[in-house]
Amino acid sequence: MKHYQPGIPPYNQWQFMIPQMPVLGPHDFQKQVQHIYDSIVAEATAADFYSRLMREAPDEMHRDFINHAYKDELEHLEAFTRLYKHFTDRIPQYNIEPVQYRTYKDGLLKALKDELEAADFYKGIIVSSTDQLVRDTYFLAMGDELEHAIRFNALLKAASW
Repeated sequence: MKHYQPGIPPYNQWQFMIPQMPVLGPHDFQKQVQHIYDSIVAEATAADFYSRLMREAPDEMHRDFINHAYKDELEHLEAFTRLYKHFTDRIPQYNIEPVQYRTYKDGLLKALKDELEAADFYKGIIVSSTDQLVRDTYFLAMGDELEHAIRFNALLKAASW
């Protein structure tokens, strides 16, 4: 293994990287399929939640931000469903439990927390898998979840009545 050497371009120094090695442990196919299924349920739950939250939005900016997240969640749901079918050759069957919240502001806070938790969960899947299709699908979804968290945080600040 080479060590860092000042004056030598960094791209020539790190020749010891091992491709396709999961960062967080060995690849487990059954666990991967379960994670995909859990992601499907989470995305369907989020889409349902946002469709209800959007109806309570006080103005157009709030509706636009929530609608953006809603549409992305539907895209993630479709992508994870395709991924699940790719690995299992089955269409997933699932039920959702609607997210409960008391007020619009409480709903925004729950949405923010859920988005951050989803991004963290997706990051764990990315670094635990060697499958590039899984990694790419989750990477795109993780980026969207982080964007949604930023948007929900902005809405929370705007809704600080």
